[in-house]
Amino acid sequence: MEINFYQCDESLVKSIAPLTLKILEENKKAFVFAKDQIRIKEIDDGLWSYGKNKFIPHVTVFDKDFELERQPIFLSNKEENSNQADYLILADLASEGFLQSFSRIFYFFDILDLETAKAAAKKYQKLATKFNSYKKEDNKWVKSEI
Repeated sequence: MEINFYQCDESLVKSIAPLTLKILEENKKAFVFAKDQIRIKEIDDGLWSYGKNKFIPHVTVFDKDFELERQPIFLSNKEENSNQADYLILADLASEGFLQSFSRIFYFFDILDLETAKAAAKKYQKLATKFNSYKKEDNKWVKSEI
């Protein structure tokens, strides 16, 4: 399992949206985990309105009448890989057991949460076959230490 940490210097949605587009281009699925409804709503709104002509198909745990297995991007606060995703995008930390359902994990954190991210990195590194940490410099993600 590959785990990647990303230190955000902008809104969470502006960091997550381009990644979801790349995942869709790879014909993979993503599960986006956030613990509370407000954060899920923010990400949901951002994916609906990201960029010109760049609709990002997705559903949330609060949407009804969707076959979750068919959804390429699923936003939820439940630790259950309902859309059988390959990749997990973390807006909040999740249990180690949940992470093991995915081949790649992307954790986005704010610089204000650096201590929490460092503690999580120590714990998650034990699960990873490959671990990377990134931050933005000149609008590009570059490898960094956490």
